[in-house]
Amino acid sequence: KVKVVGGENHFVKWTDAKQDPMILQKVEWTAMKRHGRAFEKLLRSYRNNPCCLLDVCRNCLVFEDMTSLTNALGIIVTDESVRVERLKNRMSSDYHSKETGGYRDVCINLKMCGKAAELLGAELHMCEFQLILEDFALLRTSQGHGRYVQARNSRGT
Repeated sequence: KVKVVGGENHFVKWTDAKQDPMILQKVEWTAMKRHGRAFEKLLRSYRNNPCCLLDVCRNCLVFEDMTSLTNALGIIVTDESVRVERLKNRMSSDYHSKETGGYRDVCINLKMCGKAAELLGAELHMCEFQLILEDFALLRTSQGHGRYVQARNSRGT
C-alpha cells in the first residue's frame, strides 16, 4: 500500500493507485535522507565512514497482514536482480522493542545487481526498505517522529 495525501494517514493498494490518475497524483513519495541528517549520522554514529550510511535512499512498504509482508519478503530475497545486504527483523520476539518504543518492522538494505544496474551505474547504490504492517503505519505521526528524534538525539545517535 502507498500513503496518499489527505488528513490523517491513509493508505491504498498500489495496484489501485497506479490505475487511477487522481489517486496517483496524491501519493506521498518518500524523500531521500536530508543532507544535514546524513552528515549528523556520519559523525555521531559511523565515525565519518560513509560506507555505513545505508538509508540515504529509503522507502516504506505497507502491508495489511503478516502473510502479505512475509510473501513480499520472500519475493525480494529470491529476486535475482537484487542482492540483500542486511536484514533486520524487528518483528522477531527476540527483538527488544523497548529500544524503539514498541515500533516493529522488517528492514532490508539491498543493492540492484545485473547488467541493467551496471549500465545505470546503480550496482553500488544501497537502498533501504521498511516492510511494515498497516496497523503500525497508521500510528505514525509527525509528533511521534518528533519524539523519536528527541530520544535519538538524547542518545547521541
